[in-house]
Amino acid sequence: MLVVFHSISYLLALEGLLMALCGLASWYPLGDSRTAWLPLLLCGGGILVLALLLWLLTPTRREITRRDGMAIAAFGWLAACLLGAFPFLLSHVVPTYAAAFFEATSGLTTTGSTVIPVLEGVPRGILLWRAASHLLGGLGVLVLLVAILPLAGAGGSQIVHAESPASSDRVEPRMTSSAKALWATYLLLCVVLLLLLRAAGMGWFDATCHAFSAVSNGGFSTRTASIAAYSSPAIEAILTLFMLLSAINFSLHYRTLRGGGFPHLRHAETRFFLALLALGVAAIALILRFQAPAYAGASPLRLLRHAAFTATSLASTTGFGTTDYNTWPVAAKYILFTLFLVGGVAGSTAGGMKAGRILVLLKAIRVQIRLYLQPAAILHVRNGRKVLPSSRLLAVSAFVLLYLLTVFLSTLLLLPACPDLSTAVSSVAASLSNTGPGFAAVGPTCNYAFLPAPAQAFLAFLMILGRLEILTVLVLLLPSFWRR
Repeated sequence: MLVVFHSISYLLALEGLLMALCGLASWYPLGDSRTAWLPLLLCGGGILVLALLLWLLTPTRREITRRDGMAIAAFGWLAACLLGAFPFLLSHVVPTYAAAFFEATSGLTTTGSTVIPVLEGVPRGILLWRAASHLLGGLGVLVLLVAILPLAGAGGSQIVHAESPASSDRVEPRMTSSAKALWATYLLLCVVLLLLLRAAGMGWFDATCHAFSAVSNGGFSTRTASIAAYSSPAIEAILTLFMLLSAINFSLHYRTLRGGGFPHLRHAETRFFLALLALGVAAIALILRFQAPAYAGASPLRLLRHAAFTATSLASTTGFGTTDYNTWPVAAKYILFTLFLVGGVAGSTAGGMKAGRILVLLKAIRVQIRLYLQPAAILHVRNGRKVLPSSRLLAVSAFVLLYLLTVFLSTLLLLPACPDLSTAVSSVAASLSNTGPGFAAVGPTCNYAFLPAPAQAFLAFLMILGRLEILTVLVLLLPSFWRR
């Protein structure tokens, strides 16, 4: 286990450094009170000391195995969330450690749920830490860890596989080079979005926080009303585009930047995701036009504006809001629920089951229907030009079934703490898919502060479970995992 704790020390060092930088920014230039910047500085410094001690006490040069990668992913995320909670608690932004743990986990897993009812009274340094936690967790802090693991004499491909099993697409021959390339692409999108938001009328602070949130598909805002507070079609259009880009495999963006043309439309999963989103936007716009009294007589542009932003926000599992979709017709909410359950494309910062898995299942269903009519036919399920082996089909089917089973069982456990079934189901689904807002009492104009501490801790666990795509965490429960 030495290699596991040694690798986690790098992760904690990154978190501590970023937290301390937020503390410095809170002190100057943001000018927060001592109760805001001091907890950030103390916690950041404490985490850096802890990381150093862990690094010194666990020297190792053993190669990381697949089992090590799973342990690093699960325990690394848990440790980062547990320690990332302290600034929220010590600055008195939240009343309990459970609420602080919920907020920190929501940030680092890019879920975007919150237990803070009014954001306008929160110190800007804490708001910056919330957004920075999105930045850290967006593409996967463990992918960044891969870029520096060679300093410890160990390879890191197993960590990336554990952190995102749905995507094994490399943009460079070596995993370290791939991690650096993806992070460079990620940071470039952040910078471009920041400048565009500033040009559209946001202040530098708000533009920075929303850029971190959008490119990570996180959803934390600096305003209680989220993006609705700005009432700006330009800001909404910019964020819609970047939420969409961030829900698509980052390796495709990198290849485009390297002069490799525009491979996005040749990528089957991306085409499916875009088609599903386009159908969702069109259907929601029509439903609002004919079934929502609030949109009676609304122009087509207004209908598309609200439908496109909200559908993209939830399909990308970002969770920004410009309108209260809780008041929309049930059919529109059902489409939104389906979109954030499916989620984005593998290799992106989005959550959910991933569009690629759903596409594979639909192809498998089509093959089974044809075999029912033609039992002697030899048919294959293909992903592009590649024939998918039966083991891959079994893995996809098992994952989707496990995902839905987790939603079902978790809803049963959460029901006693919720006022109604819609709140319970959407709380669980929004946490597991890393979306943030749900429906009913946890809709876009609400928050999770009303839940008791055990329920908040449980939902935080579901966020980690969803971020690591369930199996990486559940495998730790097997006795065979701990045997040599």
